[in-house]
Amino acid sequence: MKTLFTLLILAVSLSTMGQSQFDPRLLSRYSEERIAELSEKQPSTIEYWTYYLDHSYMILDGEATGKTLDTNEEVKIKSIGDFNILALGIHMDGKRQKAFRIKGTNQYLILKSSDQFSKEFSRNRVSK
Repeated sequence: MKTLFTLLILAVSLSTMGQSQFDPRLLSRYSEERIAELSEKQPSTIEYWTYYLDHSYMILDGEATGKTLDTNEEVKIKSIGDFNILALGIHMDGKRQKAFRIKGTNQYLILKSSDQFSKEFSRNRVSK
């Protein structure tokens, strides 16, 4: 009887833990309550935004490539290896990529077009 009770408690704990795990960067867009609700009712929305966090942009190093981009738009990123694209408050264009100079560097953040990103996201979902 104790074993059955222990297994039941363990199963409930594991299922609760699995539901509460999400990328904390999503908190720039949604509250914890909304994330929990979406995880339960619209998990594809959470999947989309989680994929967006790491796949919606590229970083171009102007010094390494010898390229400079003509852009008047600038973003401030403290750590290029660890930043939250959602916290920058920039948005995709439907058909065209957007380029932003990263303040204080010779690097650029290239935000993919929503068309390009949607195609990549769809391909990723199919390949899983």
